[in-house]
Amino acid sequence: KSDNLVSVVASGIQNPEGRDEEEDLDVDIGKLIEEGEKEDITAEFQAMSRRATLQKEHNAQLLVKILKLQGNIQVCCRVRPLTNGEIKRGTKRIVEPLSESEVGVFDVRTNSWKSYAFDKVWGPHSHQLGVFQDVEPLALSVVDGYNACIFAYGQTGSGKTYTMEGADGADRGISYRTIEKVFNLLNYRQVKQDAIIKKFKEAQENGQGFPEEEQGSFEFDINVGMLEIYNDGVYDLLVKTGKNKKKSPLEIKRTRNGQIEVEGLSKESVTSVKDVFKLLKRGNESRATAATDMNEHSSRSHMVLTVEVKCGIQREEPIAGTLYLVDLAGSERVRKSGVEGANLKEAAQINKSLSALGNVMEALDRKASHVPYRDSKLTYLLQDSLGGNSRTMMVVAVCPTGSSYDETNHALQFATRVRRINIGSAKRNVASKNLEETVKHLNHELKSLAKSKKKSEEQLISLKRDHTRIQERLRSSSENRAKSVDEARTLSVLKNSNSQMTSRWQKEKQMHEKTLGELEELKNEAKQFQSQLSKAKREADRWSRIVIEKEGEQDVLKSDLRKAKDASSAANLRARKAQMLQSRPSNAAGGKVSHIVKPTRRSEASTAQMKDVDPVEARERVLVMLKNNDPKKVDKIDAIMDRFKGREGFLLVKMEARYEANANASASSPTPSGSVSSKSGSAALKRSEMAMARHMERMRSKKKINASRN
Repeated sequence: KSDNLVSVVASGIQNPEGRDEEEDLDVDIGKLIEEGEKEDITAEFQAMSRRATLQKEHNAQLLVKILKLQGNIQVCCRVRPLTNGEIKRGTKRIVEPLSESEVGVFDVRTNSWKSYAFDKVWGPHSHQLGVFQDVEPLALSVVDGYNACIFAYGQTGSGKTYTMEGADGADRGISYRTIEKVFNLLNYRQVKQDAIIKKFKEAQENGQGFPEEEQGSFEFDINVGMLEIYNDGVYDLLVKTGKNKKKSPLEIKRTRNGQIEVEGLSKESVTSVKDVFKLLKRGNESRATAATDMNEHSSRSHMVLTVEVKCGIQREEPIAGTLYLVDLAGSERVRKSGVEGANLKEAAQINKSLSALGNVMEALDRKASHVPYRDSKLTYLLQDSLGGNSRTMMVVAVCPTGSSYDETNHALQFATRVRRINIGSAKRNVASKNLEETVKHLNHELKSLAKSKKKSEEQLISLKRDHTRIQERLRSSSENRAKSVDEARTLSVLKNSNSQMTSRWQKEKQMHEKTLGELEELKNEAKQFQSQLSKAKREADRWSRIVIEKEGEQDVLKSDLRKAKDASSAANLRARKAQMLQSRPSNAAGGKVSHIVKPTRRSEASTAQMKDVDPVEARERVLVMLKNNDPKKVDKIDAIMDRFKGREGFLLVKMEARYEANANASASSPTPSGSVSSKSGSAALKRSEMAMARHMERMRSKKKINASRN
């Protein structure tokens, strides 16, 4: 690749595949589709893929340039895929990339989505090469004399170490790919400069070269250092120690020229990519790791890889840049990770340093007068990258599982705050005598970038139109494409899915129809029940009216019965009195006193007044008679009055007759004819009992008649 990537990309996009006219491009595509040549179509798609890749690289270059001018920290987000264990457990993803610059998080508690915007979003299916292509422009700016910093942030098990370090082969991470690309770029510049020197010498041999055009060779030097911050102590990972010896912590100090550096940190010079890979492998073996409930290979320290690049042409002022590749330890909750002992202390120190990093970011966001860099060794070491002359990128890694919602949401909120931080535009590390030239060069580069951006946008619009036309042509030639085996498989899969969806729809339709039928039946039954209920209500009303009528008739019959009882009682009383008068012998001849009580005017008046007696007055009179003649029955006055309710007059006549007869009997003295009187009294008593029995029999018969009527 050329060192001037922007010009190469722009030139490649302006004239892709050597075609100048848009109409020719359309005609060629149309012919290819009509001819149906599979190889030609494949070649055309590959060419379009290359142009799209160049466009993507060019857009990344433009983004870096814009961010350089803005001075903001570039923030990218990567969502790791679900592990095999999580898939087997049926874990659902709550984090989804919505676009290339937006990610969404589903909140189970509120049943809603939250979205966050970043400079770049990598989904679960993104590969390491695609991630590096977006990071590459910022990382390679170290070759042009800029300081750069890339650090990964996120909870434990979110994929930070995999993003930065990766694995062997195609899964290598940002650190390996960046150093490899730096070597390739520097070697290319060296070869290019050697070619220029060779051409100059050939021209000079031919007598065409001028001494002032002579240039020196291109030289570069790369030094790599590797350290870890473990329990708030800085340790060198490249220093070899014995088994029983412990590493001594290093101190972080500021040099005379105002730069932060680690005193005593070993930095080894490397001349090839293999040397770098050996150093990284040796340093990673010395790094502190442990297994927790959240991650089998959890990093227990912050790892910082320092790459110092110094390059330039002989006899000219060299340019120098420093690249920091930081793999932060993951934040964790003790109750979830299940750590204890020494690992618990490590987790406390990790959370403390990350909390200090959050305080620094908050202070930078608020543009506070004091930024607490010295609260932690991590923030003190990254002071120049966070608030100094550096191009900084933060890669926030998140877990897509629902159990990590709180940590994921916190990490995305923190990344959003970091994205707002403006640390100023990074400056190139050059000598003061070249500042004016640098300013001119930057202005010229800005103008060229603006032109390139405009051209790239036009080209992108043209590519989109091409893509739309191709899709339309491909849809029209679907019969020819159906002959392909892969497309046939795709079509069969679609047919199967369509048939499954149709059968599922038919089942749902049948269930719906069945439900509707049941609903109609229930409605009909409800109507029948309502009609029956209305009939029952009408029948109940009719019976209630009949009951009311019967009750009225019953009240009339009761009143008639009561009157009949009163009349019968009065008739019986008169009959009994008449019998008593007839049964007693006359006492006129013998001169004896007769015990027959003759009817008096008082008794006749009482008989006349049997029906017209006040219940209260009758109660008082009955009570007086009981007190005078039978005191034991005074307490039963209420029962007596209830029994003769409505017949109070009859009660008074009966009691007056009884107690008056008793008074007359007691007043008469005993005579020799007492035996005759006792016999007549016993006969009268038998006749009264017989009358009472007949009365009771009549009452029982009347009750039976009333019961049969009801």
